Amino acid sequence: MMRTGNNAPEANGNIGGGISPDNGKISMRQTVIIYIVACLSPATRLFPIMGSKYGRHAGWVAVIVGAAALAALSYVFASFFKKGESGPRCLSDVFERVFGKLGGKTVIAAYFLWAALLYTLYIRYYAERMLATIFITADMRFFLLTMMVLVFVAARGRLEVFARFSEISILLFTVIMLALAICLMPTFEIQNVWPVTYLDAVPILKATFPMLGTFGYLTFFFFLGEQISNKRDAGRLGRKGALYLGLMLTLVTVVCIGTLSHSVAANMPTPFFSTTKLITIMQPLDRLEALLLSEWVISDFIIITAFAFILMSIGKKLFNLKHARYLATPVAFFGFVGGLLIASSRFELEAFSDSTLAVAINAAMGFGAPVLTLIVGKLRRVI
Repeated sequence: MMRTGNNAPEANGNIGGGISPDNGKISMRQTVIIYIVACLSPATRLFPIMGSKYGRHAGWVAVIVGAAALAALSYVFASFFKKGESGPRCLSDVFERVFGKLGGKTVIAAYFLWAALLYTLYIRYYAERMLATIFITADMRFFLLTMMVLVFVAARGRLEVFARFSEISILLFTVIMLALAICLMPTFEIQNVWPVTYLDAVPILKATFPMLGTFGYLTFFFFLGEQISNKRDAGRLGRKGALYLGLMLTLVTVVCIGTLSHSVAANMPTPFFSTTKLITIMQPLDRLEALLLSEWVISDFIIITAFAFILMSIGKKLFNLKHARYLATPVAFFGFVGGLLIASSRFELEAFSDSTLAVAINAAMGFGAPVLTLIVGKLRRVI
């Protein structure tokens, strides 16, 4: 797993110097860690379902393919920022340099709109999960309001503090996931996931496509580029992040399919959560799903807050603001209203998330646009 901690001081100041998000920077390593923890909540919900639905017993291999695509994507960003401080400061600058002022603004605006939709989507998913698993009779507005207050406080604070919280969270998540996987070994059946042959290649690719949307969230984090130091290490650190996500999410997916079978896992809303209820090794371990729920809440908070920071950074560029933190209040208010109105039920929410259109846009935003930008930039000799 990636080593946590700060890098050496850079020209713009030492990391952890107590400065505001608009002036301070986090390391590329911390950025990758935030991205990893942010991906854990949607990935543990989505990957076992998509892997089982399209890849059947070989669905877990699709996670490995997706992680390999993520490793390749990280080198695209390394190419964007290879000149360090003398090159583009963030992804917004890359788009404007490659497509011109008007074309760049158009692409940035498209990312702003899609990031806003994802932001409200994950806010609502968080509230729906709380209602479905813990507080069935509670008012959804309570969870939305509580989350938005926390997001507002985080968005007004230092990005470095948020990064340090993510570093702690990734350690907790790793320990919890490994513990759950070990406890589920007695219920695991190898025939549910093996053998995998060349005949499974097409199903594996079908399962990989919807996973690319979640892996592609790395693209959105480079809109924070002005607050990230040593972006030239994006390729090396991105490869390490891809390795961690590949191992951890393959473990999640293979445990679900091996324990429940692909036909059962494909029709469950939260298959990994359901597998934890099968743990009966010892009486004190019968309620380990509570630990998973706790980690999910933390991951929900991180992905929601990360998208809040991303929206603020893109908004600063679009609206020519001096400080991104000025947008903390409208972003938090928008999150509350949007989370409340984005869907009328959990079924409608999942239908949209799993739709071909949403999956295609996610993949295009995460992988298609950066690769196209690199090609155009190379042809125009501006990258």
